[in-house]
Amino acid sequence: MTNQQDEFLAVPFYHPLVSRSLLYLQTGFPVHFTGPSGVGKTSLAFYIAKQLDRPVTVIRGHHELSNKDLIGHYMGVSKKEVIDNYVHSVYKKEQEVRPLWMQGQLVEAVKKGHVVIYDEFTRSRPETNNIFLSLLEERVLPVYGNGKVTAIPCHPDFCMIFTSNPEEYAGTFHTQDALIDRLINISLDLCDEQTEMAIIRKKTGITEKEAGLIVHFVNRLRAYGNGSSPSMRAAFMIASIAEKASIKIHPKNHLYQQLCLDVLTHHVQPFFPDEEEETVQELILQELQREDEPK
Repeated sequence: MTNQQDEFLAVPFYHPLVSRSLLYLQTGFPVHFTGPSGVGKTSLAFYIAKQLDRPVTVIRGHHELSNKDLIGHYMGVSKKEVIDNYVHSVYKKEQEVRPLWMQGQLVEAVKKGHVVIYDEFTRSRPETNNIFLSLLEERVLPVYGNGKVTAIPCHPDFCMIFTSNPEEYAGTFHTQDALIDRLINISLDLCDEQTEMAIIRKKTGITEKEAGLIVHFVNRLRAYGNGSSPSMRAAFMIASIAEKASIKIHPKNHLYQQLCLDVLTHHVQPFFPDEEEETVQELILQELQREDEPK
């Protein structure tokens, strides 16, 4: 586990959520964080997993993921030959061929009690996710095609954290009600401005004033849309690049202006589908300049 998740330690906004999630996981119930892209679902999942002090297995949801990846499958054979020609007049040859079993991602986690983070699980096909119904309800992992082994019981410490984007996002599948019914479902949204500033400061090292300039500006752009885009990730990108490239965070700085346009135009353009990109960029610059207006 890397230290990049530690920004949550200094942000009280998340403390109640972390405490509740740990309680649910430690009492045997899986947690599901859902919300728009960029609100910190995956970072929060990693931070919570770190608090449990167990090995972590990460599964990334995608439409090609299958039970073969999760459980395992046969792939070719292993071959062993023994030739005995110790006595010159006697030639002896023994050959053993065994099917080669490739173990899936879940097997070790189930056996040894890992914390499994299933990131963006709704990007996987529903038929793939069916395996989690018995895993979460009966605490056994069904195994297909591996000889006499048909099920693996869960280690007592085994637990799961799911994350997902809303179903209207491209590339997601409708989630089975039976699976959702087995999860503690927690919706995440953007945090308040002070929390967002604190997280960005801790992750990038910029000053409180600089973080305020970025977050207030990005938040004004959110007001034109659905309130969640541009996400906190966009604000972090601006702050991180500016800090690493020594770009002065000031509305009149041409390099800073261009950085903001490059990061944010793609996010703001959908709010104005009938407008040219140049018009959208003019609006972004106008909102950027509002920082210099007298209070």
